[in-house]
Amino acid sequence: MFFGTFDYIILTIIFLFNFGVWKYKIIKKRNWIVNLVTFLFFGLVFPIFSIHFEIQKAIKGQPFVDNFTLLYTYFRFPIWWIIGSIEFLILKKIIKK
Repeated sequence: MFFGTFDYIILTIIFLFNFGVWKYKIIKKRNWIVNLVTFLFFGLVFPIFSIHFEIQKAIKGQPFVDNFTLLYTYFRFPIWWIIGSIEFLILKKIIKK
């Protein structure tokens, strides 16, 4: 399973944010601050929190957890990087109009 509950919540918030940017013009001009925030959230914050919540969910009620079992959680970084790249392109297109 690529996404957990936390990931679905964040993706819903991102969708609502994109709708707000498109419909209500929340962000008028794209600058380096928007790029930095996008990079930090999708490059570090979202993957780290996603891994943390997934590990907590996986070890809950388990007497012994093998590290190899939790190896798939490191693939959250490339998944969030791809989603961040798509978000960056979407924001670029929406704000450009």
